[in-house]
Amino acid sequence: MHRFIFFLLIGVIIFSAFAPENLTDDAFTGYAVASVTPRSIETKGIGWADKENSVRYSENTIQPIGSISKTFIGVSLLIAQEQGLVDLDKDINEYLDFKVVNPHADESNIITLRHLATHTSGIRDHEKYYELAYTKGKEPSMSLENYLRQYLIKGEAMYSRKNFEKHEAGTYYSYSNIGAALAAHVLEKATGVPFNEYTRQNILEPLGMKHSGWSYQAIDQAKHATLYDEENNPLEPYTLVTYPDGGFRTSASDLALYLQELIKGYHHQSDLMSNAAWDELFKKNFTEEHPVENIDPKEPNTGIFMIYSRSGKIGHSGSDPGVSAMMWFDPETSEGDLFMANEDLNEGNVETFKAIWESLK
Repeated sequence: MHRFIFFLLIGVIIFSAFAPENLTDDAFTGYAVASVTPRSIETKGIGWADKENSVRYSENTIQPIGSISKTFIGVSLLIAQEQGLVDLDKDINEYLDFKVVNPHADESNIITLRHLATHTSGIRDHEKYYELAYTKGKEPSMSLENYLRQYLIKGEAMYSRKNFEKHEAGTYYSYSNIGAALAAHVLEKATGVPFNEYTRQNILEPLGMKHSGWSYQAIDQAKHATLYDEENNPLEPYTLVTYPDGGFRTSASDLALYLQELIKGYHHQSDLMSNAAWDELFKKNFTEEHPVENIDPKEPNTGIFMIYSRSGKIGHSGSDPGVSAMMWFDPETSEGDLFMANEDLNEGNVETFKAIWESLK
């Protein structure tokens, strides 16, 4: 996920009631919004899913949602921990069949799933190599495990000391897509089930998310939106080798079901997992007793892949080429909103985006 775009998104989190009559179709090529409470969901699609072929964007249009995908890693980790298959505070090397060591830290400083889920593992995104995770077409260029091995094992093709921060795990915040993908891979090794299949069995099917998946092959491609760059040019299909960090494809109607479950889980009204697991998912990990360096003041705390905004809202944002997305809820009012568009968010259209988000009043 592009961090600059994330900062644009995080700075405009406003929550209010749903007012679809205020929405216009001249802001983005296509987008959908939803307003969610534990008891109700309202969705609306605007604009074009495929403007060249005059296909309208609806609440059932499918597209990627960028880094909101990471929240599915978080929920999956808590389900797996409840099943006794992982421990968030164990050394990840106990689950992997290759060893991950930060060359700048003492080997006794272990990396845990909690570190990965709070972006304090010491693993960083080396842009030179992270760009290789994006591949043209509908199939990734290599497996997730192969990519991680090349990136994290000394002597492999993408290995560099620059792939790691000069800080011990648990002491320094550094947002890492590759670290998130590694957390999903640890889950695969611990459960013996591919990450995409584990989420299907434990999240998508129980919640009735029938228009969602981690690949083109997993969804109805006839409902998939064309993605557009910031100049409204259609983009060719692309995929992510590190798909758990940003490759989830879904519709506003499906994502609203998921957001509703998060709100219900926060208030102990969900059967997806235990109340204790929900509490762990949302528990703030940074405290005065356990501070970390380099925290962004706009997002001062995090649960397990669940970000807390400065105003106390919980959720995540997402962006990728041709993708802009937000999903947040207010734990005090139990009201949430989501936005997803098939176009880049950038300095040129961020004010228009703010107007759309504020129109959810």
